[in-house]
Amino acid sequence: MRKYDTILWDLDGTLLDFERCSRYALALCLKERGITMTEEVFYLYSGINDGFWERLERGEIEKEELRPGRFREFFRQMGLNHLDPHRMQEQYEREVGTKTYYRDHSYEIVVKLKEMGIAQHIVTNGVLVTQQIKMKNSGFDKLIDNVFISDVIGCEKPRKEFFDIAFAQLPGFQRERALLVGDSLTSDMRGANNAGVDACWYNPGRKALPDQMADGVPHITCEIGNLQEIFEIING
Repeated sequence: MRKYDTILWDLDGTLLDFERCSRYALALCLKERGITMTEEVFYLYSGINDGFWERLERGEIEKEELRPGRFREFFRQMGLNHLDPHRMQEQYEREVGTKTYYRDHSYEIVVKLKEMGIAQHIVTNGVLVTQQIKMKNSGFDKLIDNVFISDVIGCEKPRKEFFDIAFAQLPGFQRERALLVGDSLTSDMRGANNAGVDACWYNPGRKALPDQMADGVPHITCEIGNLQEIFEIING
């Protein structure tokens, strides 16, 4: 008997290479505004973006503040206050979902798991319109059983309420038979702990687990450096 019969997948940074998608979208949006994206520019935006998402996960800001806010701060630090963060946000959110870059042949992995009879659901904090575009363009919309997006749920990972609402929509769901796979310690691993399911940290860079974190270091059931390792874990 398999150890798990349900996989809860994070989307960005786990099944899909979010950094490559973001690079593409940001470069395109900046080019249309006469700005060349360099590595320094990309990492400036990425750091600002990560900070806003972390604040969202901690409940310090709302999604509608995050969406233009990250670009407002980015433009401020770039000295580009004449640019409209709302228009930038709208274009970026459209473009970031138009290119598909899979992590570790994730499409084939999801196909094989489906053939094995493993239930698979997406749990994501991403923006609704962007995630819908990503699901369609990646083909995951035809493979994944359910997609739970924070915009629809009404709260974000890692809050327990996010998972309670999602699990209530899954008849016969057993928490002890589910594994959440994601790259984020703050939203995915802590989310798994709050949800009462096992946590699989996708850590392709093999980063060391921090000695301490603001809300305590989350419990991690298992760690993988490549998504292909998921088959060994499922079979126990």
